[in-house]
Amino acid sequence: MVLADFYNILDRQVRENGKHLLEIRIHPDHPIFGGHFPGRPVTPGVCMLQIIKDTAEDILQAKIRMHSAKNIRFYAIIDPTVQPIVKLELVIQETETIQIKANCSFEDTLALKMELNFYRSYPVL
Repeated sequence: MVLADFYNILDRQVRENGKHLLEIRIHPDHPIFGGHFPGRPVTPGVCMLQIIKDTAEDILQAKIRMHSAKNIRFYAIIDPTVQPIVKLELVIQETETIQIKANCSFEDTLALKMELNFYRSYPVL
């Protein structure tokens, strides 16, 4: 895990339609927030991308690497001191690439939405 101690997964569910629902706690005392931004922590978008990649690798039991991203939209700031718990929805489809549609929200607020494509690298040992 690249983001050691940045977050932990509190709950996981898989729906019949292949949708993965995760409840994640972001740790507001992580050193990243000392610089992003002092006194007003904001969860970096790149960290949310890494969380999506990490959880997808865990679901697929394989290492993956980014191929492309589109329709990336950030709608709300995730302040871990105010909203430490977020809900992540992943829909994963595998063809020649691994397509992931991801939504992240807290309470009733959509924070981000994106479509990502990955290549499968190798199985997790």
